[in-house]
Amino acid sequence: MKKIFYKGSCVCGKTSYEAYDLKDVSICHCEQCRNMTGHHMAACQAERNNIKIIGPVKWFYTHENSRHGFCENCGSQLFWQNDNRPTISVTAGSLNDSKKLTIRHNIFIEEKGSYYEINQHEKQHLGYGNNNIADD
Repeated sequence: MKKIFYKGSCVCGKTSYEAYDLKDVSICHCEQCRNMTGHHMAACQAERNNIKIIGPVKWFYTHENSRHGFCENCGSQLFWQNDNRPTISVTAGSLNDSKKLTIRHNIFIEEKGSYYEINQHEKQHLGYGNNNIADD
């Protein structure tokens, strides 16, 4: 099976990444992601060994084992990682070409902002929806 190759970067171009076999886009509506992004977080998950980060990243722990990665120059948010999981997520908006990725699901819908609606045709979950979102 051929691996699908993706590239992405920050606004200034000092931090970029190359990734293989991203999962479709997860949209997180949790309060933490809304505070970090100003809206909801749209991100694609990859196995850690399927991503190469090029350039400087400033990591910020929002709580124990959960961190967000930013370009240290322009501040673009590029990554999210839980230290206890074998995956890393890249922000969907940082992808150079989404290669037909689609919405996988919406998570933490109980924390969504009151000023928008979620597409009723997309999967929706309270919290992560199950204990292993990789199975979803």
